[in-house]
Amino acid sequence: MKSAKKIISIIISISLFISIFSVAFSASAVSTVNKSVLQYTSLNLTFEKAETAKYKCSVTNNKDKYIAVDANNEGEYYWLMVKAKKVTPKSAKPVITVYSEKDGKKTNVRKFQITVNAAKKIEMSNIKINKGTSREIKLKNPYDNNYRFEYNKKTVNIKALYRDGDYEYPIIKGVKKGKTTVKAYLEGTKKLIGSFTVTVGDYKASVKSGYQSKTIYFNKHIDSRNLSGGTLDISKAICHYHSDGVYSITSSNTKLIGTTSVAKGELNPKAVKVYSKKTGSTTLTVYEKRGKNKKKKIGTIKLTVKQAKDSKVYSSYREMDNDGIFYENFISPGDSYNLKNAVVSRYLNRGDKKYHFKASEYTFTAKSNRPDIISVDKNGVCHCLAMPDGKGEYPKITYTVKFSDGSKASGGGQFDIVDEDFWE
Repeated sequence: MKSAKKIISIIISISLFISIFSVAFSASAVSTVNKSVLQYTSLNLTFEKAETAKYKCSVTNNKDKYIAVDANNEGEYYWLMVKAKKVTPKSAKPVITVYSEKDGKKTNVRKFQITVNAAKKIEMSNIKINKGTSREIKLKNPYDNNYRFEYNKKTVNIKALYRDGDYEYPIIKGVKKGKTTVKAYLEGTKKLIGSFTVTVGDYKASVKSGYQSKTIYFNKHIDSRNLSGGTLDISKAICHYHSDGVYSITSSNTKLIGTTSVAKGELNPKAVKVYSKKTGSTTLTVYEKRGKNKKKKIGTIKLTVKQAKDSKVYSSYREMDNDGIFYENFISPGDSYNLKNAVVSRYLNRGDKKYHFKASEYTFTAKSNRPDIISVDKNGVCHCLAMPDGKGEYPKITYTVKFSDGSKASGGGQFDIVDEDFWE
């Protein structure tokens, strides 16, 4: 009987030990989150944390280097990026464990199991191009690596232009008549992602479908050649332009528009740019002239000219002023700066006097978030009263221009407040 009681006592003790151990283990255990990623792409697993917390990470089941992991503590975030390198088999999927460590004891914070799927092919469209001309094309590329192209260099020439997000924009030039298949591989690999055919020929020029009906804008307070949306570049409207082609237009309403010449470039022919002179509508007839041949009609554009808001004048001039009014604009206690005059001269009445706004066509107001340091009077003049005190916000000036047509524009910034010693 004593032996039975002893055995029961031992069993209870073991059970209690296992129970206590399980509780202690589960306190630091975290569930594993499964994540899938495409080969040759990156996966962002960044997450928030306490700013003072410092984490580490380990990677297991990754002896064949299926993934590469970059991780860092960055303020309130643990920055964790995974780069997929090789397709993972079912038997070996890398596991990323993020943990904290204190007094030699590790506590798991996050756990991710990564599946790397094979890179997929991308469908690419065939193109036609005239000999001696160049064309920018758009290719989808969701991968980290840029494309490397293989093709017949006697037929076409391809050069990288730029990349924006998941798309590449190479330039293709037709060298001689013929056809070639362009194969797109990922740089640094033998992975073929897609292909397309380029045919170089002598195709008839026409007006692109997206240009057969167009709208531009007009405002009497700005030369339309400086107005955003006030012009139409005919060189961009030509489908299958020729390297020796010159493109011109006639208008059914000659008082509505004016033209300026567009020089021949890498991606466009010699042509004209149309700009608005008043509101209304007209039909533009587009012509092509090649060498000594007579010019011939290649299409028409239905053009509508609409009224642009006065605020568009402000924004058009503002776009020309890269740095803005407040860039390196130094001011000291006792100094004043006429902000209204600066805004009006740079963003309202910048051009020829015949385009200028009358004073009755707009109102200007401005305010300061720290009038104890920089105040603004009713005339839009800023007065520097004191140096920043290091308490509260740094002085910022905001302004609003309200136009008589009901539109408005706003802006603002911060002066560089310096004392007299700054200039010594």
